Amino acid sequence: MILRPLALILFLFTAVFVAAAEETNHFCIVCGKGPLTGRIWVSKWGPVCNDCYQLENHCSLCGLPVRDGDGSVKTGDGRFICKFDKPNTVLDLAEAKDVFTDVRRGLVEQFGGGFALNFPDVTVNLFDVDYWSEKGREDGLHKFGFSHTRKARNGECTHEIVLLSGRLRTELAATAAHEYTHLWINENRPAEHVIATDTVEAICELSAYKLMEARAQPEQLQKTLANPYTHGEIKNLVAFEKENGIGAVLNWVKNGATPTLTTPAAARAVPVKIPVLTFTNAPPALPETLKLGGLLLDGQSRHAVVSGVTFAAGQVKQVPLQNRTLLVHCCDISRDDVTLEVDGMPGKFTLKIGEEKNIP
Repeated sequence: MILRPLALILFLFTAVFVAAAEETNHFCIVCGKGPLTGRIWVSKWGPVCNDCYQLENHCSLCGLPVRDGDGSVKTGDGRFICKFDKPNTVLDLAEAKDVFTDVRRGLVEQFGGGFALNFPDVTVNLFDVDYWSEKGREDGLHKFGFSHTRKARNGECTHEIVLLSGRLRTELAATAAHEYTHLWINENRPAEHVIATDTVEAICELSAYKLMEARAQPEQLQKTLANPYTHGEIKNLVAFEKENGIGAVLNWVKNGATPTLTTPAAARAVPVKIPVLTFTNAPPALPETLKLGGLLLDGQSRHAVVSGVTFAAGQVKQVPLQNRTLLVHCCDISRDDVTLEVDGMPGKFTLKIGEEKNIP
């Protein structure tokens, strides 16, 4: 997720002129001075007097001027967060991990168990300095996160995500969705399927777009579409997904051969290669058995996807199968498996990823 930071302050304020003799009920939202006359700057939070507008420091999120002792905070790399944005801003690692865990669970529930990682351990870090941004380039962009996957010779993957601190929770969630999708692509794209960079980034942006759409965040949707990062490819992918479904996009990553998805040839090739039960927009066929589809592990937070239903340890949920619905107790979740108990059946049993349990 990208933003040109200097554009913030320039467009968040409107100048209003009030005659000196005219009475107003406007008080400066920054210093409290008022009633205000003369030039008044109107921000999203309220009026700002001209003196405060001239202050050197401004909130990096909304552009509001900030002054010492007003309840604002300063990040380690010198960005200010105003007192109004601070309650909705992620500033510590624990909260960043919670946001990532929530996003990952939401994406798997939305896209299906096949969107879970085969190697679910992900290291999440939060940094003040976005050292990965393109600061040395005149047209460089301010980047809000990056991800990395290391592949061992035996095929095992080690994942890491780094997120920029001082972001609004909704914006950080969109970035987390983008970076998580990079990890999924790293695991699932065959080496012989070379995908254009803009298309890869657009697929990751598409995940963020679909998550924000499901969470009814229209402002974030607009930001995603306006983002220059993919050179307009995100708009093509959104249009393609609306016609063909998210399953066509994800299966093209795994089974496609062309570098871009939006070409007519690529679009025609996708339906032929889509596995019947993977990533469909139509309601999927109910499973016949209990199957561990994936594990979601983030530090101490662990979840398991069992026949399409997401569990935390200790939870009891109904799992619909083709011929009945089972009441399932998730007793424990480890790094490699899940221990379950089914109402009406004696004893507990353990499943590893991909294993199934027939219920008589």
